Amino acid sequence: MLGAAPAFADKIDDAAKKLSEASYPFIKEIDWTSDVYAKLPTQSPLEVLKAIDKMLVMGAAMDPAALKAGVLAHSKAIQNVDGKGVTTLADYTNTNPAIGHMVASAGTAKTMDVYNAFAKFNLGKDVGPYMMSKVTQGDAEAAYKAFLEFKDVVKAAR
Repeated sequence: MLGAAPAFADKIDDAAKKLSEASYPFIKEIDWTSDVYAKLPTQSPLEVLKAIDKMLVMGAAMDPAALKAGVLAHSKAIQNVDGKGVTTLADYTNTNPAIGHMVASAGTAKTMDVYNAFAKFNLGKDVGPYMMSKVTQGDAEAAYKAFLEFKDVVKAAR
């Protein structure tokens, strides 16, 4: 697994740059100071804890160098967050490839364990429309399209 990562580094980095450019307008529209992003009100704390456990196990499976780079990129981005909770485009652009390399290094099984742990959460039928009402639909759609392309590149790097 570790030997395969460099062969895909440029593809992940390129896809991350495209994702960053396409999704940053959407990212800037989100009210990151809202407590809605810190809660899963329809889930019990123990169910959330089980999902977090899957994230921790996935993190333990990541390539240590990729994990360190990701942690440092996130830390720098957090240091540059503005009053609305948004980091700079440069820091956002540096964080996305780090995420891609971390996820690619963890492998499909661990990644899917995390996805499946959160996918089973029922957030209710009103959440999607409510969240979409807070942003520009075209920006959200562009971000989602770029995210799906990024996901495909990361998946191919496993």
